[in-house]
Amino acid sequence: MIVLSIDTSQAASVALVDTESATVLAAEQADDQRRHVEFCGPALARVLSNQVRPDLVVTGIGPGPFTGLRVGIAAGIAVGQARGIPVKGLLSQAALAEELRRTDTPTEGPVLIAADARRREVYFSVYEGSEARLTAGPFVAKPAEVADVLEAHGQTKISERLGRGFVLYPDVLGSSGRAEIVDPRAEFLAFAAAGEIASGRELGEPVPEYLREPDARSAPVRESTLR
Repeated sequence: MIVLSIDTSQAASVALVDTESATVLAAEQADDQRRHVEFCGPALARVLSNQVRPDLVVTGIGPGPFTGLRVGIAAGIAVGQARGIPVKGLLSQAALAEELRRTDTPTEGPVLIAADARRREVYFSVYEGSEARLTAGPFVAKPAEVADVLEAHGQTKISERLGRGFVLYPDVLGSSGRAEIVDPRAEFLAFAAAGEIASGRELGEPVPEYLREPDARSAPVRESTLR
């Protein structure tokens, strides 16, 4: 199956992957967490110039900041409609768990993944390392509250730590032993999606997982004094 995958939950990335042969046909990764719109359009054009056509679009659904996250989802839906192919969604942190699983030294046991949620908070979840399977989360909290949330959900033993959250808050969360695995990469999102399908689990719809309300608020409706 040929999968076009897009993730903009942290730094944006786009990839075209042949999941049956485990071949990355094309991939691009942004070098920062901003400018998702400016990155996605040109990156998609270059990736889709490959002569191999995708059968499926998979978008990372977060959790992630409101504005950046919807850029990737909207782009994925647009490609799906233009090409007449299905569009599905998968939690973005599954890409980091899958990347770890595919390293030369995969981790057995629970893997804590933490991402930048802005507002001095982190998005975090726990995956089973050997299967890259979600076991708890996703959650959002201040770094100092993460341990309490994990304990409340029975996640007291962590074998590995991954993600940008550990780069930002090592004094509170501890440090990651995999400094090279920081943000979700679209190629690993595609492999994670293929793993879900192979395991008989259906992929979800491309609906964003924000975990909290956006900063923007609608202006209050004022009652007119005119009669």
